Amino acid sequence: MNYRHLVSRSAVAAALLYAMPAIAQDSVPQAAEEDPGATIIVTGTRRTDRTVVDSPTPIDVYSGAELQKMGVADMIQVLQNLVPSLSVARYAIGDGSSFVRPPNLRGLAPDQTLVLVNGKRMHRSALVQIGANAQSSGAHSADLAQIPAIAINSVEVLRDGASAQYGSDAIAGVINMGLRDNTDGISGYARYGQFYRGDGEDYQLALNGGFKLGDSGFINISGEYVNAGKTSRGVTRAGAHLLAMEQPDIGVPALAQRYGNPKLEAYRFFVNGGFDLDDNSSIYFFGNYGHSFQEESFNYRQSVNTSGVDIEGNSFGRNGIFNDIFTDFDNSLPGIQTGVAGGNVYAPNNYEVAAVHARPGSVVRDYTQVSTCADPLVQNFSCVYSGGFTPIFFGKIDDISGTAGYKGTLGFGLNYDISGSYGQSTLRYTMDGTMNPSLGVNSPNEFYLGKLEQRETLFNADFSYPWEVGLASPITIAFGGQYFRESYELGLGDAASYAIGPYTGNLVFHQDGSPVFTGNLNNGFNPALPVGPGNYQYTQLGTAQPVGANGFPGYGPAIAGESSRNSKGAYIDVEGDITEQFSLGFAGRYEHLSDFGNSTTGKVSARYAVVPDMIALRGTLATGFRAPTPGQTNTSSIATVFNPGNPNAIEFMTLPVSSPVAQYLGAVPLTPEESVSFSVGTVFTPAPGVSLTIDYYNIKVKDRIGTTGARVIEDADRPTLQSLGLANYATVNEVQFLTNAFDTRTQGIDIVGNYRFVSGSLGSFNTTLALNWNKTKVLKVGLDPLTGDPIISDTRVQQLENTLPRTRVIFTENWSNGPFSLLGRVNWYGKYKIIEDGGFLETFGSEFIVDLEASYEINDNFTVTGGVQNLFSNYPDKITQGGVFASTGGRFTGDIYPDASPFGFNGGFWYGKVAFKF
Repeated sequence: MNYRHLVSRSAVAAALLYAMPAIAQDSVPQAAEEDPGATIIVTGTRRTDRTVVDSPTPIDVYSGAELQKMGVADMIQVLQNLVPSLSVARYAIGDGSSFVRPPNLRGLAPDQTLVLVNGKRMHRSALVQIGANAQSSGAHSADLAQIPAIAINSVEVLRDGASAQYGSDAIAGVINMGLRDNTDGISGYARYGQFYRGDGEDYQLALNGGFKLGDSGFINISGEYVNAGKTSRGVTRAGAHLLAMEQPDIGVPALAQRYGNPKLEAYRFFVNGGFDLDDNSSIYFFGNYGHSFQEESFNYRQSVNTSGVDIEGNSFGRNGIFNDIFTDFDNSLPGIQTGVAGGNVYAPNNYEVAAVHARPGSVVRDYTQVSTCADPLVQNFSCVYSGGFTPIFFGKIDDISGTAGYKGTLGFGLNYDISGSYGQSTLRYTMDGTMNPSLGVNSPNEFYLGKLEQRETLFNADFSYPWEVGLASPITIAFGGQYFRESYELGLGDAASYAIGPYTGNLVFHQDGSPVFTGNLNNGFNPALPVGPGNYQYTQLGTAQPVGANGFPGYGPAIAGESSRNSKGAYIDVEGDITEQFSLGFAGRYEHLSDFGNSTTGKVSARYAVVPDMIALRGTLATGFRAPTPGQTNTSSIATVFNPGNPNAIEFMTLPVSSPVAQYLGAVPLTPEESVSFSVGTVFTPAPGVSLTIDYYNIKVKDRIGTTGARVIEDADRPTLQSLGLANYATVNEVQFLTNAFDTRTQGIDIVGNYRFVSGSLGSFNTTLALNWNKTKVLKVGLDPLTGDPIISDTRVQQLENTLPRTRVIFTENWSNGPFSLLGRVNWYGKYKIIEDGGFLETFGSEFIVDLEASYEINDNFTVTGGVQNLFSNYPDKITQGGVFASTGGRFTGDIYPDASPFGFNGGFWYGKVAFKF
């Protein structure tokens, strides 16, 4: 591609941030109408005269009006449409990652980007990402979806490391959301849309009101209601398809499981306000409350084996571990059964012989015989779900925060800002249409699985002073301190959601009264009994049914609990113009964490105007630091997954590093991530309204935190797992945990150009072109302390290096003339690769996505808008690897498009909107 040709149409919206936690800035200023490059920026810097183009670090500024020119309500999706170095996937069956989508800035992890609201740190989500892509797996970051676009005055996106200014997290950059502070009445809009296929109906109502409070205060309140329907872009599962043809009357679902957007209903509120106490001091406050409820489909559990084959000759069982759910089991005794088998009567792997000889006086049954639901003693879960079942997973999020502060200027020029903040995110899981198989056929089918909760308390004291020393500008000296405490809690689910019921199938064998082994017949875990004279006894618990709510067992006492930590930090930041052409800045930060000790980070930035007001060079050098969160050190989950090309489901478990089981499998305590980064760039401003920035960045991160490769559980491990207290030791197949797994280098180029042209007869044209090229290389992989093998596989390395597109281009044209306005946006995504366990590798081609929006201002009060996103309804390439069935056109699980598609997989979307203001 000829990048020179792409940027020839002009220039930028770029540049800055480099000082300290903003001294409680009022809000991010609106982008300048006449010259976007002249917009005054506030994020980080203590200076009051910094603009976009004279900043030493690259920053993008977007007005609130730009954020509202979208057909979506999700702030993450809104930002992706504007910021070329930001990427976010749409996870169809990703557990919590379907509810809290993780964005990647500059190809790095979501929690390596710091999110601010009015210059103050936004709290993290309750979710630690487990079901996301390789770059995001294990990350713990803020939930940008909690911020409605109508509440935002402007957004600044710093594309540079800033840990020395803000502390932990700001390795990739900073996103600062400035809240609206207008007091001119009420405005809002109502929007309706749906996808071309007729699903995913989307309703949005957004309102904003700004009012004066007395003579010196204001309050601005924003609210949003969203109701988005689910979509379906997969096909029925191959096994369900064949079973429905063979036995059309047993109730096999028409679409065994759904791949698509979750159903969503949400309402969100923000408030921003303040009072001037006198000419030199004021108090301020802002906060939010958000609630959302989402629903997604899990994997289908097939109830009956198919007897025939599909058009390719494939036959289908009952999906691996799901086969156990629909196995006949003895329902006559719900508790412990004991019996005696003398001599060599017991034969390993022979359930029928063991059962007959183990229960003298009971009815002898053939456990291979298909039972009928009329028999109360021998039952099968097909009596409950005759056509199989698909668990439906629900996530309810409650998000709340509040900040209050006091700021002003003392008589001798010292600026001060004292503030306190509290933030909390709670994610509650429930599941319907499933069961706890170990409880038998009378198990509940609806469960409360427990909650995740993140709580944060923050106090800041920030000061700055412009010191006049005879240079080209005063030297701005900023300093201050911070106290930060965060807690993470895993809350208990219903007892039935994690219960170890009487039908787990575990056997405890004794020889002459002494235990010999504990095993599970249906799992193939049957060490041979000693041969010879003796009296062999065993205790039997049912027929090897899985433990806990099937699909996502609830949080039980073994993993529930709370952990916390606190940190104290101090910083100093000095910046100024040494000459009219040369600016220089230094920043340093010291931080002490209660669980990880001390850290020191620094940053130096510089800008030199080669040709004043026309050509400038800029660059930064910084060190970074990000400590593991309490959530990362204590996260835990169990899920049922499929490896590509394999119809057998596996029980996949994520354990905290503090778990005895994880430590048995090689887990060691997490340590902080550390980074060294530098950037160099140039700024061209040949004329008012025209600018172009080109920046190269290089970010090396050491000891990055991520999930390990899967530890396959062998039968020989199960006795140890049981002794360590693992409830599902008999059925778990693979285990992972978080670790400092690898070092990476991420480098790239950002090109951002902006051109504004105004003609009296033709109207005004705002043209923006933005390009990002990004490449990540894994430099080093950690070694397993038990085996000496690499912690992560070659497959995982390839995922880290290739899952995100390396090239992204956004071209935007915004025209207005009188009451008419038209927005056109073209997103070009480069090719990317999907590499999955099992060796399946597939390259997906580049794609253009075109968005259009047209508006007409009826009068001063009403504006009508119509628009489309993905005008030509482009889809990612279909999956061809990992076992695609001719009978359905999809893989075994029914998916046909990759989850990792950077632009989704739902096709075109149209919408209409009515906006009003009074």
